[in-house]
Amino acid sequence: MILLHKKTSTYSLVILMALSIFIIPSCTKDNNDDPIVYSTYVSHELLVTYSSDGIKTLFQQVQLLHPEVEVLIQQLQYDVGVYNVTYNTPFNGEEIEASGLVCIPVTDNEAFPMISFQNGTNTAHAEAPTVDYANTLFKYLESSASMGYIMLIPDYIGFGKSEQFVHPYLHTESTVSTVENLIIATKEMLNSGIVNTKWNNDVYLMGYSQGGWATLASHRYLTNKTDLSFSVAASSCGAGPYNLSTVQNFMFEGDTYPQPVYMAYTGVSYSSLGLITNPLTDYFKEPYATPLPSYFDGTLSNGEINQLLNDTVSVLVTDSFLTGINTDPLYQNFRSAMSMNSVSGWNSEQPIHLYHGTADNYVPPTTTEDVFQEFVDAGASEKVSYFPLQNMNHTTAAIPMVVNSLIWFNELENK
Repeated sequence: MILLHKKTSTYSLVILMALSIFIIPSCTKDNNDDPIVYSTYVSHELLVTYSSDGIKTLFQQVQLLHPEVEVLIQQLQYDVGVYNVTYNTPFNGEEIEASGLVCIPVTDNEAFPMISFQNGTNTAHAEAPTVDYANTLFKYLESSASMGYIMLIPDYIGFGKSEQFVHPYLHTESTVSTVENLIIATKEMLNSGIVNTKWNNDVYLMGYSQGGWATLASHRYLTNKTDLSFSVAASSCGAGPYNLSTVQNFMFEGDTYPQPVYMAYTGVSYSSLGLITNPLTDYFKEPYATPLPSYFDGTLSNGEINQLLNDTVSVLVTDSFLTGINTDPLYQNFRSAMSMNSVSGWNSEQPIHLYHGTADNYVPPTTTEDVFQEFVDAGASEKVSYFPLQNMNHTTAAIPMVVNSLIWFNELENK
């Protein structure tokens, strides 16, 4: 296993953005005239096709900053079709339509494993995977299908096809259902012969930040299902807020917190879901509390919402919330919601890799350290490994985590 400690994500982004010219899209649409009735799959649209030569050029340029990528380049061989797939999933007691990217190697009836990648915190509809699929980092993930994977990237509820809903941020039930049902919809799409690619029924899960939490929660849920028609082969989780109480306390312990959008997002989400019933003014001070829900209507990005809030904790958060979050009966529902939507370690039978930047000041490394210890205590020490990414913060650790995860998945597949 090779760990990367040299370069920053900022430089990587510059390189990746410069590379978009090397992958030439084909923006045609498919006909969806298939008369088959599906349980989960609804429709699909071909967004773009990437050539294997263009993909190799992309990865070769990334290799300038991350030499370890050479191992991945050796696996690149297929053109990739990127689809926007609409599918059914339950939410708040009803069946709704959600969406996600499905990236498929262009082949003639070869069978491949699947990777479901869960992305980090996003507030803007324009930055959803199915909308912003040409974004350089999404393009890099999409192109990874060229190694012989069916790559999935769910939008999450609240984005793409389901953008009329408030995103249920850090809500376990809706998140894992979204992941599971995109997998099932993709299976139905492949089994129907819509494309000439097959799935071997193995799934790898991968995600970072909110996506790290979503990945671990999905892994635990899916492996506990007795009627699952596929198997989780392994998971790789980066910088996830696994214990939400730990993260909340970390946000409050300093004078400032650099991502107040995270604090507000949880409050708005849990209020919208009915998990907390007291007004947001019990949590946030004015002039911030009243307009908070309007900030999460999908028109603003994380950074734009941060500009509307305040990173001084005592200015943004009420005194009663700061002092009573762990004990005051006023916040019992909030504590219950955090507990219900946290994910802890278990005696996993499948391998799991955990990553976290040691200099992360958004999501504390203790969340990963603690969940790793829970895995060890549960008897999973031979299956679960923790890789601290030395001196990396929440931003700079993301690309090394993804690169190392793909290398590891390839190693598992080639055993």
